Amino acid sequence: MSKKSALHINKGTSDAPYINPKWKGGSRPELDIESLCSLLLKGDSTGLSKAITLIESLAPKDKVHARKLMSMILPKSGGAHRVGISGVPGVGKSTFLESYCAYLLAKDANVKIAILAVDPSSELTKGSILGDKTRMESIGKDTRVFIRPTASNGHLGGVAKSTYEAVALCEAAGYHYVFIETVGVGQSETVVSKLVDTFLLLAMPGTGDELQGIKKGIMEMADIIALNKCDSGREAAARQNAMELQSALQLVTRIKDDWQTPVIQISSIERTGMELIKEELDKYYRHSNLKGRFKLNRIKQSEYWFEQSLGELLFEKLGEKKDWNQKKADFLEKVRNNALTPFEASDQFIEEILD
Repeated sequence: MSKKSALHINKGTSDAPYINPKWKGGSRPELDIESLCSLLLKGDSTGLSKAITLIESLAPKDKVHARKLMSMILPKSGGAHRVGISGVPGVGKSTFLESYCAYLLAKDANVKIAILAVDPSSELTKGSILGDKTRMESIGKDTRVFIRPTASNGHLGGVAKSTYEAVALCEAAGYHYVFIETVGVGQSETVVSKLVDTFLLLAMPGTGDELQGIKKGIMEMADIIALNKCDSGREAAARQNAMELQSALQLVTRIKDDWQTPVIQISSIERTGMELIKEELDKYYRHSNLKGRFKLNRIKQSEYWFEQSLGELLFEKLGEKKDWNQKKADFLEKVRNNALTPFEASDQFIEEILD
């Protein structure tokens, strides 16, 4: 075999003779935050992708760069309508987003849409959010649309923190709508409600979603309910389920008691009812602004994420203490042996660490 063949193997040699000896390994050029910020503010999607990757990074150096970038773009953020989309797996969230966004794109030539997918439970549910960009192919090719799945790393708080900052980056890049999609399981809806202006719940006929929604408390958060899969031939079942959902809403105590949550019948496959969704989203957006709730909600969300971040950072800093792991192991052993309750152990552990 020729030595130049790509398949040539040097059996038994410790060095690979055909690797460029001048190659320096995995080093990367110094990140220019000013240039990245400039790209972002011009609406460059590649710059936006790089910026989101930066804020998701756990590397200490990247964290410093991320803080600098966020402080630079903060005055330019806040201008988008942030909409949370939730519903049980299989309800058609991705299909709905594709249909509704296609409607928005056709209606307004200048609109820019960002879709952020949050999947905090992917390891357990095997949710298919990472395939959203493929499934939304018809809108994904449009330069006015930015689709970004969020890697979870199995940590709900971490996902939400990076998503909160990703929303601000999308707004700084000039996007008018930021849709945040969840897999519809676990605590994801509660967390996403702390990220958005409007919470849209998707349900489907014949599944008892109205009861499940009350059980989860999702209907307390829902500003709009869209009954999806109301396709041709299913009108009677759709009307019945819509009435059941409307009745169920009467049993729900809502914080926003001056807003009557509408139930809208739609078909994402047939792309019907999209104009009604637009009307209700716009109506709620105006309603929130008139009542002063929009601004107050944004302030409360910022306060919430400050508290969350503070707790995480304190825990992180305490974990850097040299005797942290040993003391933690000692108290865990006491809990396992039933010598201390988990609460007594944690209380004593913190006292010793802070002493």
